[in-house]
Amino acid sequence: MRTKNLYHQRVQALLKAIKPECEACLIEDPIDLYYLTGLTLSTGRLLVGSKTTLFVDGRYTEMCQKHSPFPVRLLNTPLEEIVKVARLGFDGAATTYQTYEKYKRALKKSVALVSLDAPVVQLRAVKDPQELQALKKAALLGSKGYDYACSLLVEGISEEQVAMELEIFWKRHGACGSAFAPIIAFGENSSMPHYRSGARKLRNGDIVLIDIGVTLNHYHSDMTRTLFFGKAKPELLAIHKIVQEAQERALQQCKAGVTIGTVDAAARDYIAKKGHAKHFNHGLGHGVGLAVHELPVLKNVPPYASQKLQKGMVVTVEPGIYLPGIGGVRIEDTVVITEEGYVDLTKRPHGVRVV
Repeated sequence: MRTKNLYHQRVQALLKAIKPECEACLIEDPIDLYYLTGLTLSTGRLLVGSKTTLFVDGRYTEMCQKHSPFPVRLLNTPLEEIVKVARLGFDGAATTYQTYEKYKRALKKSVALVSLDAPVVQLRAVKDPQELQALKKAALLGSKGYDYACSLLVEGISEEQVAMELEIFWKRHGACGSAFAPIIAFGENSSMPHYRSGARKLRNGDIVLIDIGVTLNHYHSDMTRTLFFGKAKPELLAIHKIVQEAQERALQQCKAGVTIGTVDAAARDYIAKKGHAKHFNHGLGHGVGLAVHELPVLKNVPPYASQKLQKGMVVTVEPGIYLPGIGGVRIEDTVVITEEGYVDLTKRPHGVRVV
């Protein structure tokens, strides 16, 4: 059970982060609101400042009055009555232009509005011990789901059947649901990184790509394995070996203080050296937490390349090679960054598997 003190600590960390630019800020994104209050809200507003206050409508008033770590007021309270600072921040990455205009009209010229770059998302990039425990549990259930999906692989079953049965399995084991639509790709369909599972049926000799994640108590898992149903094609076995080695090289670079560009390059340069540069067409990975895709972004391009991994970050490492019309291989693990290296949460073998 999380204590109210935890949320006060997070709010103080947010205030410290925004202090050079403004004295207070408004947060409205539901995921950020959950992070700062522990409450699941579809609509609400948190004024973070010297007197942090949560604003909700009548649907949530009673619940929030009982459980909110901060005082609660009605959402329709006029902004000009509650904002008593010269400079007020808002999340420029999440706030719509329409909402910005509403703020502007309400506050007129008495308050300067300051656009902040996803301030809560920046804080969420480094997980606290309770979050790490939640992510560990989600990863465990996610990996059990992978085992179950593999047990369903028989000739004639369709991609969408495997996806549906997997979601039922997770729900039966206490999950909120899938973190994203399961990617179950048979044969040539595995060459599309964000493929949507369809009616394609499993045939002997198919490569099988399984990219799945579960949501458990608000936190997510994410993993990918690529296996072979029956005799594997030599070309696809070869790229599996390359992807496996590329991932291992990237994982060896995963520790606090290493730049993201260094980690990405470890995998990407190896794949390029093997002649498949154009066949690795996405980033190396991403953060995982209250959202299945969050900071940090593992890409060897500005502004990410120069950013450093920090202790407590939870990231995926997922290189891939995709041959259009033939098939693709991706291997993905979710890991926790430590001072010395990383801890693997996925805990499933990376090698060639034939079922």
